[in-house]
Amino acid sequence: MGTFNGNANGGRFSATRGDHKGKAGAGLQILFSLLLLADLFMLYTIAMQLTHKQKAFETTAVVNWTLLALFALGAAALIWAVIRTRAWKRLLCIFLICAILYLAVCFSDVPLVKKYREIWISTAWSTMRHQGLATYYFPPSVVKEITDREAEARSAQVGVNTDDTFAENADATDWMNPENIDNPIASDEHFEEMSPEQKQFYTLFYELDVDSAEAYFAAHPELLSNGYMHIDINESSLKDDGTSIRTRLGEKVLAIDTKNEILIMEVDCDGSRGVLAVCKQPSRLHLFAAANVPIIGENAGSIAKRNGGVLAMTGSSFDDPGGVGNGGLVCGYAMCDGKEYKGQPFGYGYKRLELHDNDWFYINDTFNPVGKGTTDAMEFSPALIINGKKQDIGIWNSQNPRACIGQSKRGEILMLCVEGRRLSSPGCSVAVCTDTLLLHDAITALNCDGGTTAIMWYKGEPIMQCSNAALPEGRHLPNAWVYVGK
Repeated sequence: MGTFNGNANGGRFSATRGDHKGKAGAGLQILFSLLLLADLFMLYTIAMQLTHKQKAFETTAVVNWTLLALFALGAAALIWAVIRTRAWKRLLCIFLICAILYLAVCFSDVPLVKKYREIWISTAWSTMRHQGLATYYFPPSVVKEITDREAEARSAQVGVNTDDTFAENADATDWMNPENIDNPIASDEHFEEMSPEQKQFYTLFYELDVDSAEAYFAAHPELLSNGYMHIDINESSLKDDGTSIRTRLGEKVLAIDTKNEILIMEVDCDGSRGVLAVCKQPSRLHLFAAANVPIIGENAGSIAKRNGGVLAMTGSSFDDPGGVGNGGLVCGYAMCDGKEYKGQPFGYGYKRLELHDNDWFYINDTFNPVGKGTTDAMEFSPALIINGKKQDIGIWNSQNPRACIGQSKRGEILMLCVEGRRLSSPGCSVAVCTDTLLLHDAITALNCDGGTTAIMWYKGEPIMQCSNAALPEGRHLPNAWVYVGK
């Protein structure tokens, strides 16, 4: 009897242990299968890094070969583990599930899936250093569909130019005269109580919320020691938090330079940090070339410093093979303070932004002759606003660092740069930049080269973070838009 019970108990305990062994075996099989698939995925990626022109990651050949060897050893070890644990069936099931999910991601028309697929591909394709994130993992037909739509969108802008409107009727440009534009500050409840100098200040910087500005001046009376028309506030440094002054649209003011007639504010671009500079005197804007083009470029701050600039931002794009170009070779056509620079022409549908000697921006097709009276010009795509109308730019919906330049109906130069490729600021679409500029009455605007190239400088330092932390001062550029100080 005792023997029977012992055997029975032993049998029960043995069965229990067997169940645990079975569960542990299933868990190990799934783990080894997942690890093997992940390892093979990395092997594929590294092999593509070594054999394809487009790259997904910025790694050297030595690093790639080292990683290839390590993951190959890992794959051999995991294949041995799969054989030992007899995990082939579970490996096949997991592979089939992954394959179904992959096909759904690539080809599904489910709106949410399609939206993020297009964002992923267009974001990767718009970079010079990470296009492999699209081409490695998506079929060529899927990538081509996105790039073809971009080409179609560019083609749709062909023939839509500022010159067309101006050529029709010279009188039609009367709406561009600042004297014919209402001054928003005149309707402020405090306007009649202001001193003549206050009225002059708030007329110049009509964007400001008067209450928040006056509260800030009360807290910093030293700013008014020489009067309103000598106010100079600079809290735009990346080490600063900005001021408590807000615009009428609720934007945080970073700098007010009354002498140079500059207002800089921080703007929310779909959750990412944007910096918008409003320059009140367009006659002081120039596109200055780097000192040693075409041999090598120069960062925007250095270009500004050499030319007496207080504010500068990204200019022309440049030839950037493998994402390691030195900024010396301009893409397309550029005119820098009257001197021409010609690089590899852009494709059909690109636009040229021309600054004429009447201090107004004009947008023209790149294949058209350069407009009469042009002093400075650059080319890129797409045009954001032409003749005060927002252009159809829905295809450029990727979240990226952005750089845009335009002009308001009052003649002010609008410089907008958006930080990107950061957890706190992933970037934004081109449409978001357009909407931001329209809020500030833009009538003309062009998208400039973004990504790591997007940068803005003010008084000797960058006031936005470059998307590459290793390049805090930005990349070398063939030229930069520079607003010259007094």
